[in-house]
Amino acid sequence: MKKALSLILVSLLLNQISVYSQSETINKYEKEIKENISKGSVAYLKEDYKKAIKYYSKALELDNKQAILNKTAWRVVVDNLGMSYGISGNTIKAKEMFEFGISKDSKYPMFYYNLACAYAELNDLVNSIINLKLAFEYKENMISGEKMPDPNKDSSFSKYLNNDKFQNALKEIDNQTLNSPPL
Repeated sequence: MKKALSLILVSLLLNQISVYSQSETINKYEKEIKENISKGSVAYLKEDYKKAIKYYSKALELDNKQAILNKTAWRVVVDNLGMSYGISGNTIKAKEMFEFGISKDSKYPMFYYNLACAYAELNDLVNSIINLKLAFEYKENMISGEKMPDPNKDSSFSKYLNNDKFQNALKEIDNQTLNSPPL
């Protein structure tokens, strides 16, 4: 799993929070969500993932009550929350978070990529490959400024780098990427 979110994406996240109405209730939620995201992002960048989980979870809980976050901000919160679970050693909870993300936004590639990482950490090569292929299939839906990680350089997949099935899947992904029309 990727270890850190760039400052650009954290800045983007905090600037992407949108409000659908100017009512006091929404303004209260917006302020609380933004504070939790800000604290979660600071903790995430400091690699204090347990604290990041606390704040990102609260932001997501509040957003579920009153939708404040736009698509980009929501994606980053869910992704960072899943990453925080994974990096802090709770791979099952990370897997659940990425599956939740996919259930709400089935074309965001990083949910599939990070789910592939979680499956790799759980020693499930088949599901890891399935989700890695889906991640690259939806790569055109990356957040502006985001880049698709290289599975060959990702520690989650290191145990599979000499595995023929994994290497064949990466070759297949490369071939599909090379043969896909330019964006």
